[in-house]
Amino acid sequence: MSVDESTLSARQEQAAATQRQLLAAAVAVFEEKGYQATTVGAITDRANTAHGTFYLYFRNKEDAFCQVIEGVVLGELAVETLGSPAEDPREAIEESLRNFVAVYHRHEGLWRALMEGMLASPRVQQLWLDLRRDLVLQLSAAFEAQQATGALRPFAPTLVAHALAAMTEWSAFTYFLLDEPGGPGGRRDPEALVATLSDLWYRSVYGRVPEDEADAEADADDQSAPSA
Repeated sequence: MSVDESTLSARQEQAAATQRQLLAAAVAVFEEKGYQATTVGAITDRANTAHGTFYLYFRNKEDAFCQVIEGVVLGELAVETLGSPAEDPREAIEESLRNFVAVYHRHEGLWRALMEGMLASPRVQQLWLDLRRDLVLQLSAAFEAQQATGALRPFAPTLVAHALAAMTEWSAFTYFLLDEPGGPGGRRDPEALVATLSDLWYRSVYGRVPEDEADAEADADDQSAPSA
């Protein structure tokens, strides 16, 4: 590598490190202050960089926020399918929802900022709709593939995927950000939310759960037992 190439590489690495530093600062400030109250100055102060440096990497606050949301959605909300029919479908659903709830819980303030941002910026709203649509369509494709094998009952895959995603998103928002419903002593239990959502998802797409089968067998035994 020549001296010029080495210098260029070092500059590129420094530029990438500065961008990561600014993005990390933006995540922290948006989570703390929300979308409306965040300023470019607050981000550069947190990143300990010059104000003008911000504009080398972002056009404005809106642009920085969009990059933050893309990073969280694409980097942390890894989409899990329901698994193959040979796997335990209830476990696959539960693990996927546990991942979503953990990311949501970890970035509570950022989701509140996203709600603000979608009301204030058409670009933020469109970005979220596009990202969300991609995730929902992956889920819909997983539903459709399992319907083809007979593993899932008949239903409209895309419509159900949108409905289940909306239920999950809004449940997490009200649970973590609005504290509804509050847990015993005001404590929130993410695992309780995961268990409830998993049960609703499973019943929605499979129609019955193992507990239902056990109850049905018990009822049948009771009915067949001779009366005293």
